[in-house]
Amino acid sequence: MSKQSLLEESQPLLPPPTSLTIILYPRKRKYPACPLCKINFLKESELKQHLGEDQWAKYISTIHENDYRCDECCLFFESEKGYMQHCGKVHETKYKYSKCTLCKKKFKNKYAVKFHMKQVHQKTTRSQCPKCGKEFYNKYLIPQHLQKCNKMQKKDIELSLESE
Repeated sequence: MSKQSLLEESQPLLPPPTSLTIILYPRKRKYPACPLCKINFLKESELKQHLGEDQWAKYISTIHENDYRCDECCLFFESEKGYMQHCGKVHETKYKYSKCTLCKKKFKNKYAVKFHMKQVHQKTTRSQCPKCGKEFYNKYLIPQHLQKCNKMQKKDIELSLESE
């Protein structure tokens, strides 16, 4: 018998290699990490593959033990408010339309009315451009506006230089 055949008989065959994306230097995003060996993975599915079924079930139960769980679609929410908004938006089949008390506009749920009140009537979500002072419904619209604002300022400077 050859040495090769003896080795094959004594050692079980290894499972085929799989490609997992291991994150060596995590940046801004919070990557899923193995609770046992602390390796960071790009996707939860890769961590699940790394842990195996039993360890994965334990991992999921410990991560989401304080969270609110939607039994219909198996999503987890950190706050009761987020869970209630999800149920109102996704699972409520008969809409109990809520109306804005000021403008009588109809909304599918009371959370949408609250947001409408803050954004439109109370103006608490509004932010101003630091360069030109233009007002926006929320702060997320400002970066896109700043690009336009910077271009306009460059054009104004060029025009003033040409006229001199």
